[in-house]
Amino acid sequence: MSTRAFGVSTHLFQHERLCRDHLLAIAAYGFEAVEVVAAAGHFEPSNDAAVADLQQWLAEARLELHAVAAPPPDGPQPWSAGELGPVERALHVARRIPLPVLVVPVGAPKSAAKAIDRLATLAEPLGVTLAVDSRSPSMSPIGALVAFVERCEAPIGIALDFGTAGKGGALVDAIELASEHLVAARLPPESAIDWSAVMTTVQKVGYEGPFIIDVADSRPSAGRGGKAAASALQLARTAREKMERWLTSI
Repeated sequence: MSTRAFGVSTHLFQHERLCRDHLLAIAAYGFEAVEVVAAAGHFEPSNDAAVADLQQWLAEARLELHAVAAPPPDGPQPWSAGELGPVERALHVARRIPLPVLVVPVGAPKSAAKAIDRLATLAEPLGVTLAVDSRSPSMSPIGALVAFVERCEAPIGIALDFGTAGKGGALVDAIELASEHLVAARLPPESAIDWSAVMTTVQKVGYEGPFIIDVADSRPSAGRGGKAAASALQLARTAREKMERWLTSI
């Protein structure tokens, strides 16, 4: 079997406050990692008690916190180079819990570059790698995102969403273009993706991090109710098993 870690995004539970049972459920379906979404009403990093609870729940579930997904810049409290607000608070999770990656959605490239450079200064002493979310509208196509990352003064990475980065050969090209900067990979559980070609490419470019499966996109009501969440987690587990078969056949 493949030794690569797989995880699930708490985007699945975004309509609920994050709780111990959510993480235990992710672990019960055989996953080793989690991406926690920082969002009002779900997980709020400014709440010290919520961060302490997350630390305890991760230990109980034996899950690795691979990434925190920061709020978008066009939310109720937009961030800029002068005031990073909720994005900076998401970074502060690393003061208590080891945090490999902070996934940051960005707006207009010019203002985003200034904000990213400032945020990187705060992230470095905490051991956190910043990764620009490929789903940011201003970062499409993937070449624009790669150019943005390479223009930034600070060393930052890319969080590539395989579900939106392209189809067929375009997705393979996107992975290859982003390869030098790839620090996080988010995958859909159901799609017409050519997983054989994709997994071969992932192996070729040397990405060794977890695959985070985001089931919320295909099951928009999954966060509402235990049966729906269990169905979505089963879908994620089935997708993982298929991907592992491709990885072990390479």
